[in-house]
This record gives sequence, C-alpha cells and structure tokens, in this order.
Amino acid sequence: MIREQVTIQDYDRISKENEYFIWNFISRHEPEILIFSFFKENEERHDLKEILKYIDIPYYESYIDENSIDFLINIGINPKSLWKKDMGLKLVFYPLLISFNKRAKVKSTFDFCYCKEGILDLILDLNPKFILDTKLD
Repeated sequence: MIREQVTIQDYDRISKENEYFIWNFISRHEPEILIFSFFKENEERHDLKEILKYIDIPYYESYIDENSIDFLINIGINPKSLWKKDMGLKLVFYPLLISFNKRAKVKSTFDFCYCKEGILDLILDLNPKFILDTKLD
C-alpha cells in the first residue's frame, strides 16, 4: 500500500508509477473538519485512515504551498474554491482530495464533500475495482 507525503515536484514520478491514485492537499492549519492528514497521530476518530485501511489505492499527501496552488489552478480547480472563512472569519485554505487517472484529474472532493462519504464516492467514480476488491477483516 502506498501512503506517502510528497511535494508537487513528485507529480511526474507519481503519474508515471500509478494508473490510478488520490492526492490530498492539506493546510498546516486545518479548519475544523473530520478528515485530516493521514500521517497525524493520536486522534480518536480518523476517517481517512479507516478508509485507507481497507481500500488499497495509492495515496499521496502534500501541504499546500504556492507551487501546489498553481498546479491546482492549472488542472482546472477554481481558485475561489480553495479558500474558505474559518470560525474567526479569516480566509484559510480548504483541504482538497483529488482522484487521478495517470496525469488526468478525474474528480475532487469539491465535486462531493470533504468527508468520508465524499472520499468513498471519489474512489468509486475513479475505478469501482478499488471498492469491489476491498479487504474486510
């Protein structure tokens, strides 16, 4: 199972190595959400880890920076969608998970929601094989 923290500079390598993959773009200052970094430890509830525990899809994760914002805009993400107001009404980057078929963006959590159901829908739309081949304990 591929679970890797990367930067946008790894995109060419990742898209050559994988026919299908998902990529999570997150902020170092996450808003109040239930989905957060796969690599974050000591959480009571970790929906992303629960999903990826059973679904063997290559997963990559990056912190957002200027290069990744340019990349997201270049693949067709509306830049106005990338920023939301937090509880203090300050603009913050809103996390985004994207599914890819080689170099092509297929869908993102902006098409559904940045939630457990949205991630499952994203994977199902990418290739139902990932859901059908799920290994349940």
